[in-house]
Amino acid sequence: MRFKYLLLLASCIVLFTSAHAQSSDFTHYGNFKRMMHTGDTKGQVLLSAVPAAPGVWGVGALAGLKGEIIQVDGKLLVSLGTDPKGAVNPPAPTDSAVLWASGQVKDWDSVKIPTDMTQAQFEAFFTQQATARKIDLSQPFMFRVTGSYAHLIWHVVTGDSPAGNQGAHGAHGSAAGHSGHGAQDGHANQKSGMKLFRQPVAIGQLVGVYSGDKLEGVISHPGEKFHIHYIDDGLKVSGHVDQYSIKAGSMLLLPK
Repeated sequence: MRFKYLLLLASCIVLFTSAHAQSSDFTHYGNFKRMMHTGDTKGQVLLSAVPAAPGVWGVGALAGLKGEIIQVDGKLLVSLGTDPKGAVNPPAPTDSAVLWASGQVKDWDSVKIPTDMTQAQFEAFFTQQATARKIDLSQPFMFRVTGSYAHLIWHVVTGDSPAGNQGAHGAHGSAAGHSGHGAQDGHANQKSGMKLFRQPVAIGQLVGVYSGDKLEGVISHPGEKFHIHYIDDGLKVSGHVDQYSIKAGSMLLLPK
């Protein structure tokens, strides 16, 4: 009898652990909505203090909105707003993030993207695939895309005050409104508070965080649940993604 009780208890523990494993290794700092409302862009966490083990992936912005941050399999890289090409470098010991989200993923499910997809089509496909794998869409989690893109617009914030005297926090909003006037073929175009890059053809990786209902507007723009950064295959350039379309044959990677 006692053995059966212990077996039942162990089963309950396993089920409880499985149900909560999705968010157990997730970390975030800062609050996008609060930053927008207050204009406070001071650092919330030193990059030297965030988890950096193999299997950790993350995205964020530097304090003062002076650059972007990406984490690739535990490796932290920053794109400074002073660099004309969006080049990445290891963070300085004193670098901190005003916004940060990361999670450790020990194993990935790979899903081939069957057709060319616009951003809206991909988001619908993403939701469908995550639901089929019983991923809790109310909770935040990391995801990736590897492959090629027929349309990619990304930016690196510079820390400069945007036009219209909106304050520095306005700079990390979407650059989608500038897409018709963005730079061509990967060359930067200076916009208010950011360097904007427009690439008709790009190859590399999207590292993203899905905010879920829980953190929408906290780790993503208000009204959006996807916060995505791009990095090329050579780990040379990176920034915050504003618009994209994905070519068929690319791979969506979701946490197992």
